[in-house]
Amino acid sequence: MEMSTYHEYVRSKDGAMIRQLPLILLLPALLVLVVWFDEPAPRSDFTWSSSSDVFTLDPQRMSYLTDMRVGSALYEGLVRFDPEQGLFVPGAATSWERSADGRSWTFHLRPDARWSDGSPVTAWDFAWSWMRLLTPDTAASYSSLFFPIRGARECWKHRNEQLKAFSERDFLDDRERIVAARRLWDDHEDRFSREVGIEVVDESTLVVHLEQPLPWLLDLLAFTPASPVYRPSVEGWPTADDPDQPWHRRDIPEWDDRAFVKIDPASGRLFQDHRWARPGRLVGNGPYLLDSWRYKRDLRLVASPTWHDADGVACETITKRTIEDPNTAVLAFESGALDWLNGVNVDYRVDMIEQQDLGHRNDIHVVPAFATDFFSFNCRPTLPGGRLNPFADPAVRRAFALTVDRDSIVEHVTRLNEPIATTLVPPGSIPGYESPRGLDRDPDRARSELAAAGWIDRDGDGLVESEDGSLFPITTLLYTTNTPRFKRMAIALREQWETELGVRIELVGKGSKFYRNDLREGDFMIARGTWYGDYGDPTTFLDLCRTGDGNNSRGFTDPMIDAALDEASTESDPSRRLKMLADVERRLFTESLPMVPICQVVDVHMFDPDRISGLSSHPRQIHQFWKVAVDDGGARGAAAP
Repeated sequence: MEMSTYHEYVRSKDGAMIRQLPLILLLPALLVLVVWFDEPAPRSDFTWSSSSDVFTLDPQRMSYLTDMRVGSALYEGLVRFDPEQGLFVPGAATSWERSADGRSWTFHLRPDARWSDGSPVTAWDFAWSWMRLLTPDTAASYSSLFFPIRGARECWKHRNEQLKAFSERDFLDDRERIVAARRLWDDHEDRFSREVGIEVVDESTLVVHLEQPLPWLLDLLAFTPASPVYRPSVEGWPTADDPDQPWHRRDIPEWDDRAFVKIDPASGRLFQDHRWARPGRLVGNGPYLLDSWRYKRDLRLVASPTWHDADGVACETITKRTIEDPNTAVLAFESGALDWLNGVNVDYRVDMIEQQDLGHRNDIHVVPAFATDFFSFNCRPTLPGGRLNPFADPAVRRAFALTVDRDSIVEHVTRLNEPIATTLVPPGSIPGYESPRGLDRDPDRARSELAAAGWIDRDGDGLVESEDGSLFPITTLLYTTNTPRFKRMAIALREQWETELGVRIELVGKGSKFYRNDLREGDFMIARGTWYGDYGDPTTFLDLCRTGDGNNSRGFTDPMIDAALDEASTESDPSRRLKMLADVERRLFTESLPMVPICQVVDVHMFDPDRISGLSSHPRQIHQFWKVAVDDGGARGAAAP
């Protein structure tokens, strides 16, 4: 077969046709691979990779899918979602029951639940961990998901009010300030234990009291941020004389004796040192322990001997590698260095899928995901530096949304023909929920919306100006550089917006870490985004548009949307509630447009199904690593470098 500019075909050992990298790309990829393995770790039973590194191993602060995948191996919540059965199964709890009115849930913890240091897992561990989750000081992204717990929202609000009042107080000296800040924290802990509906009946019984029935509570409790953490480890307590004694029976160390937490005297906030979540320090209650973690390189897990089902763990060791370059990642898989490539993002992946369709390979897996690709607008009144933000006007946002040619993007840019999306919740993904229709492409209306916002080409130069003659600001479009997919989408959008609207677009590509920082700081005008639903309800997507939500990086705020979401949360009729949420989504994506949806995500993975079993094809991409097994028929395959 003729070699093209981009690739060539060669025969694998079994005669199947496999796609190889172009020669011009192969040498740099090989160099990266050599550098990547310059200090090889021991070969693990199962090795997988993704393009992004783990951001945090503190479960309460997790918000990225990669973090949660590793987190679910290190920690275990009360329940787990089994993707194969589609059911919630016991985790740290063996059983649970719900009250007749649906407002109280009682969980019974398994008697053999242990932390990795041998200490018993108790109801107190969950109560304290959820206080972390529901305290502003922790800076958790998902705190608001748990506000349906009775008193949680009010306690959160009170803590913020405390901190604001503290910052405005005058103190005689630093000593008085420190004492007052610590008292403030003690007051918060006491108030939380009295007023928030998390009740410890005894060491093995926990009751959760809700403001109103919550149909997806088990989904939330199976969510990694609801996992427990071990307080002595997180706070850095001195070594206990009796490690078998639960921490709640011990005297709480003085602040100066806790290595990883302190109260900041300037703000009154609890400050957390995250070195507790490092190899040799992290104490978990899941099927694996953290053995090593080299930033942007690899993370290694070993089976925990204290987990209640330790005998059921298929792979004793697992390594997660970080390979940002997609060509290097495919090369690593095809060389035998990887068992599972989570996310195939090379330019030629469509060709690889075609090879599979023709029967020339069997290691490509295309999985429709419970996720949507979109581009976010910065909705804040001003941009960093105090510049006025044109995207604070919903008419401008509508204009940009109405210009997007989604069909062209999925057919000619991504080339995966993903289902296009005009709203955020993937249609048909939630039983009983009918997704509304958002704004379709309409360039004429787009120009009318832009003109209504005051932006018109007043001098015939092809660029729109305001009434005073100022050009529409150069619009930065932020994307991540770890995959060509988002760069290509950004290029296509730049062309569409410049052609149809008469604006100027500047592409800004950044690595994942700096991209995340820019989102967090609001330092962007338009930014690429992807959201994977966390639980089976529309609010897992719609809450991204709540004022103050930890994942609302757009700074979008609309009191009417907030009120409508609140009203839906109190509706007891499930069918009516879903209709109310559909109306919220309609308003968001026909009127407000905090982001412009592009398409449903289609994930492409690589693994050999004849060797690897236990990986899930469920759209929610939940993988139970302790069930993953590798069958080499007595041989391991390619040797590790």
